[in-house]
Amino acid sequence: MQESELQTYKLALKDARAAFDRATVRLSAIALEQYTLTDQIARLRKTITALAALCSEKPFSDELGITEACLEVMTAEKGTVSTQAVLRGLESIGFDLPGQKNAAASAHSVLSRLAEKKKIEKIVDGNGNVTWRGPNYDPKSDEGITDDDIPF
Repeated sequence: MQESELQTYKLALKDARAAFDRATVRLSAIALEQYTLTDQIARLRKTITALAALCSEKPFSDELGITEACLEVMTAEKGTVSTQAVLRGLESIGFDLPGQKNAAASAHSVLSRLAEKKKIEKIVDGNGNVTWRGPNYDPKSDEGITDDDIPF
């Protein structure tokens, strides 16, 4: 290989590395924005649901499917939760549980699929009881109530 060819390849490598670095930084910024917007949407959904109840209006309804709703609930959870806790979380974000034929079975099925896809973790104890851990699981949250859990 001649020196001129080597210099051409080194310059191309330098350009490719710079492009890679720019794309990586941009992807990180987009991921952070997605996380922030998802959190904001979840909070707004809860607010709208609560305000609609206070105003005696119909519960909030959007196009959120049960899979997305379960993942939203599990993303917000820091501790290990039961399927029933996920159902309560779905209810708190205004998901249409009565519209489900068997909400508990549907949620359990969705949670199992999310666990298979490694988006959440399925925990089965020695008695066969199933609980779930979301992507933001924090082992400290399973240690009981702390001062941070009390809003006053």
